[in-house]
Amino acid sequence: MTLQVYGPRARQFVTLLTEYSGLTLLLGGNETVTVSANGLINPFESETLQSLTWNVIRSPNLVRIAAFSSAPVRGFFADWFHANPGVHRPRRSVFVSDITRVAGMSAILARAVMGHILQEYFGAARPPGQQPGRAFSHYHVPAIRTEAQIAGDLTGRPIWTGNQRPWEGSFGRTNVRSYGPNLKFQLVLGGLGRLVRVIEPDGI
Repeated sequence: MTLQVYGPRARQFVTLLTEYSGLTLLLGGNETVTVSANGLINPFESETLQSLTWNVIRSPNLVRIAAFSSAPVRGFFADWFHANPGVHRPRRSVFVSDITRVAGMSAILARAVMGHILQEYFGAARPPGQQPGRAFSHYHVPAIRTEAQIAGDLTGRPIWTGNQRPWEGSFGRTNVRSYGPNLKFQLVLGGLGRLVRVIEPDGI
């Protein structure tokens, strides 16, 4: 079992992952996450996120996550792929308060963000004792597609395929996540980079 979560908000992160994936997850004293043999699976959550969570836990490669409440700098950060020694945060730092802030505005997008984090770290994972991959963009692009698949699972709407793939981009203070023809989310940031609003697709 090679999903490890540590840090001051480790249990809160695993609780969120349990809620969003629909799996019953347990955090052991050795920082390892497992799936409860007696737990139920919520059939109304995303199959993509459920499968991804299973794959991470069963993989021989190590995904190690440090869970904190919020980033120690201004702005909106669900996670930091790279380490930030200047503020004493290791690589693969996740900020639970930012994820729950998204959830308060869009439960679907919060689950997509969680899937993005797991997919990105899973892509960079290596066997225990080896350094994880550092090519952020190489892992970021597949993680955007994972976001789209999760949103598609939860809404029943199609995602981009073929020559047009799911994408994200920032336009001023708005970050756009375009997952499909009728599946676009907009994250509106305030002057200090704080998330102030999520605009969901019409009809969600």
